[in-house]
Amino acid sequence: MINKNCLLIDDEASVQKRVFEQFVSTPLRAQGINVNLLIVDPTDKDLHSEEKLDKEKLKEAIIKKIDGKKIDLVGCDYELSSDVVNGVDVVQMIRGLRSKVKIFLYSGKFEKILGDILSGYREDDAASKTICLDKIKKIYGSRIEDFLERNDYPARFIGVLKKNDESIDDIFLKKIREYNEYEFKSCFPQFEGKSLLEVANEIEKETHLGQKFVDELIEQTIAYLIKTNEEE
Repeated sequence: MINKNCLLIDDEASVQKRVFEQFVSTPLRAQGINVNLLIVDPTDKDLHSEEKLDKEKLKEAIIKKIDGKKIDLVGCDYELSSDVVNGVDVVQMIRGLRSKVKIFLYSGKFEKILGDILSGYREDDAASKTICLDKIKKIYGSRIEDFLERNDYPARFIGVLKKNDESIDDIFLKKIREYNEYEFKSCFPQFEGKSLLEVANEIEKETHLGQKFVDELIEQTIAYLIKTNEEE
């Protein structure tokens, strides 16, 4: 059985959990793929401050859900029952945590959302053009895989989760996360004393040290292969 992790951020968490189980998890399970669904509900009162969704508390909840796990796919509702945080804000938040993960944004009010993005646009008004352009740039810069109608996401999710297109980095990270609690002790002094979980997070966030470590590890592996062949 192949195991996959999917993160869902939706203000109708209980409904979407049933939808996901029926139309995503069950069909994939029949094909030998087990999908572990991780849900964050923005309407959870623990994530609010002064009756408004707190962006930092939401981020902490997401970190808690994904910490120590390889996330194969993220789905996020655009409207989160909040007038201070929307789906694009959450996508940008996740990009800071997992830069390469596939993210789908969806909405049950697709046309309304597009209307909101372009609201106030006037051909003869430079200020309105700038506001609309900034909204579009924000979405584009978030590197969203696709923006879907809510009812369309199960089919797209299945398509992504069925693929076995893991890169070397993906496989490497998965293996490191199997030993999260182990302490790093050798071959890269900058990470000495860190847990392997912390090392994995550095790589996944594509920090300078994370990339430098991966590059050095590749060089050491190649050097080892060359040395082994020379000895033979």
